[in-house]
Amino acid sequence: MGQKSTVAETPIATWQRDLLVVTAIFTVLLVGMGGILCMTQNIRACPDWPGCFGRVIPPPETGPILEYTHRVLAALTGLLVLASAITGLVRTRRLYWISLPPLVAVMLVVEVSYFGAVIVLRGLSAGWSAVDMGSALLVVALMVAAAVIASIGYNNPHLHSRLAYHSPSSRLVLVTAIIVYAVLVSGVLVAGTDPLVGCLGWPIYGPALQQAGSLSPWQAARLALSVVGAGMIVGVMVQAWHSRGEKPEVYRFALRVGIAFLVEALLQVLILAFRTPTILLVAYTITAAAFWGLLVALLVRSGWVEQPS
Repeated sequence: MGQKSTVAETPIATWQRDLLVVTAIFTVLLVGMGGILCMTQNIRACPDWPGCFGRVIPPPETGPILEYTHRVLAALTGLLVLASAITGLVRTRRLYWISLPPLVAVMLVVEVSYFGAVIVLRGLSAGWSAVDMGSALLVVALMVAAAVIASIGYNNPHLHSRLAYHSPSSRLVLVTAIIVYAVLVSGVLVAGTDPLVGCLGWPIYGPALQQAGSLSPWQAARLALSVVGAGMIVGVMVQAWHSRGEKPEVYRFALRVGIAFLVEALLQVLILAFRTPTILLVAYTITAAAFWGLLVALLVRSGWVEQPS
């Protein structure tokens, strides 16, 4: 975490920064699309892989089209991650926070792709599904981190910089991100047949509250963890507000995180009120994926220490 990255040694080209930003956006969209398949119960709409009903083009039905769109998006995202990794090795090998995350992400993309095929062909246990989701969220985290750092380095080419979490505010963001990650990954382990909780769900305002007396110990533990996580998100917002004059960039990222979290909460309330209309499910899962990406961006920005050379 304290490893230095000397931006001045190798200038970051505009196209390289843009490649990392686009790749990060695609990873968020891919996780969101996976959440849409999970929410709408179309995750196995195509019974075979990589084709769909033995065809290159899926049949004109909603489920197969959604799943095939996810596969195409996964392929494009994988190529972008690979291109980012190769570019980092060739151009900015010494900028470790730009070159290493895409390399690790490439390995995780291969793993997630394998799990995707297994889900279609045989299905996955809850444990392996949690590993799958956790790996997908890590891909987002790695590519968002690389994109944010590349943007910082592009705008400040004469800085010696590093990631460090020594201040109370940066540690608060770090612990919050860890808790949110645990809440998101654990959903598939405790959700049972409830897709609203198992697919990037946040249980403090979901159906769990309506059935608090029938929660299993694991569901109750996840519910408690999510309450703690929500409280810490509020704490991050308050901390960012108080330091907005000193750290305006951190405040702007924190504001986006807060807005995304509020929108996610509002959408799930609407879903429960209107009995899960598809358009709200789509909006909810995309917002949930965006919230995770923005939280990682805030984590990077709050821990980035800039030292003029």
